[in-house]
Amino acid sequence: MSSALSASNVESLPARRAQQMAARAPQPAPISSAQRAAVIIALLGESAAKPIVEKLDDAAVAKVATALENISMLTRDELIEIVMDFIGHLRRTSGAMRGGRTRAKEVLTSVVEPGRLNVLFQETKSDTVDEDGEELTVWERVERKEPKQIATYLARLSPNLIALILQKLDVSVASEVLGHMDGEKLGPMIGHMVEPRKTDPGVEQVLGRMVEMEFLNIVQEVSEEEGDNLSNVGELLSLISSEKRDSLVAFLRSKHEDKLEGIEKSIFTIDGLPDLLPKNAVPVVFREVDQSFLLKLLSSLQGANGKVSDYLLGSISSRLADQFRDDLGSAKPMTPDAAEIVQREFLNTLMGLKRRGLIVLERQESQGA
Repeated sequence: MSSALSASNVESLPARRAQQMAARAPQPAPISSAQRAAVIIALLGESAAKPIVEKLDDAAVAKVATALENISMLTRDELIEIVMDFIGHLRRTSGAMRGGRTRAKEVLTSVVEPGRLNVLFQETKSDTVDEDGEELTVWERVERKEPKQIATYLARLSPNLIALILQKLDVSVASEVLGHMDGEKLGPMIGHMVEPRKTDPGVEQVLGRMVEMEFLNIVQEVSEEEGDNLSNVGELLSLISSEKRDSLVAFLRSKHEDKLEGIEKSIFTIDGLPDLLPKNAVPVVFREVDQSFLLKLLSSLQGANGKVSDYLLGSISSRLADQFRDDLGSAKPMTPDAAEIVQREFLNTLMGLKRRGLIVLERQESQGA
């Protein structure tokens, strides 16, 4: 057999050697995401890249810098591939929005004061439980409030926030709230409502937190404070002369009619005592109050207020009641002014007993003797 190589083998030798060398040549390492980001930042130039870099934290900037240092050389084709991939990513995310806590804070920074913003992002659960044990969301709790109260709160907010809140409520509730609103914010608010935009869940969560803190919790506290305040006004009116009381009640009816009902519940007049002082509280009063003063009181009640005297005496033991009746036979009649002074002093004493927790004064159905 001839040792000489055939012509075909000689011709194919360089091709086979080239294939072997190509197989042994190291493949270029894949370009990492950090390197891709570094390339895009470098290609954007200083003015365009600066806003992006400013949003990165120190760790991210260091990662990008390291990635750029580790790039020895990129071919034109590799650069084109990176840019095209970046453009494709922009197209895929066009119209989308990133959510999350950080994004929510960024969105609200332009419409909420810094102090409020910091409080809003504290970790607090926004759900609560009603008296039946049912767990309620913030918006369900809002829907249970008076529409006028909701409208008053919303009037303080910007139109875009009003729109976001109304969109979270049942349409029947939202329509009632709108019925109590007026002013320049209504037009812009409706404009925000008709725009087809999707609200970020993080923004909704923080908005609910804001409503809970600034409206739901405050309304409850204000209602309790207002109730105490109206009760105090009612007690004050109980301790002045009937002439002055009637004059002030007439004023309240003309200027503050919405508050009058709460005030009248706490006005304790002597002729309305049977409807305010429970029968089982009368013995407590007779035990705590000086007997000589009670005799003066019963004496002041003779005549027009005889039914009040009968109610008081009918609520204590028959022996004690008979003793007071005997003493009344020898008591001197009182002038109307003196009688009113004694009666006001007695009402003041009753309120003192109420504050000490010894008796309860509350309007109830008229009781018989």
